[in-house]
Amino acid sequence: MTKVVAVTGGIGSGKSEVCKTFIELGVPVVDLDEIARAMSAPGSVAMQAVREAFGDAMFDTSGQLDRANLRELVFSNPDALDQLNHIMHPAIREEAAQQIAHSSSQPYVILAIPLLVESRDDWTMINHVLVIDCSEEIQFARVMQRSALSEDMAKAIIAAQSSREARLAIADSVIENNQSLEDLREKVLNFHQIFSKTCH
Repeated sequence: MTKVVAVTGGIGSGKSEVCKTFIELGVPVVDLDEIARAMSAPGSVAMQAVREAFGDAMFDTSGQLDRANLRELVFSNPDALDQLNHIMHPAIREEAAQQIAHSSSQPYVILAIPLLVESRDDWTMINHVLVIDCSEEIQFARVMQRSALSEDMAKAIIAAQSSREARLAIADSVIENNQSLEDLREKVLNFHQIFSKTCH
């Protein structure tokens, strides 16, 4: 039976680098952000529901989702965020389950899931939670640098996610990412070697 390892962490924690390393190690990665992006294609069932819920202002003239507009709306309005999650989460979960089923010959699969604390009860398929953690100062600096966001927007995005304490509370394993990329990759390799042994 393939085990499912959920990789989670706050924005800027280094989840993407960790997932990249797992892929290089031959471990399949099911990425919820990628699934969500694919579901944002114009005319998809999910996008029709988003249009009905939030109106035409959330789309540009070509029918593409205006992510910046939507992000601004949901981060300033918790009810809108709940509504968006209610539309997207069940569809994303179903697609993730199908992708995991396709990798059933592997010892384990990575499920990259940014907001696990908020939706842990929905993910009964998860066997192990791996949290990528870094200090709040480093996280803030990375978010500012990566996304060219204003300081206020960076703070709002971090504040909208669950707290670092809440993430660490659900962790079965933690990888600290306060140092170099080499250090991070070394820790992922170490996790892989140890966890692979538990899968047999």
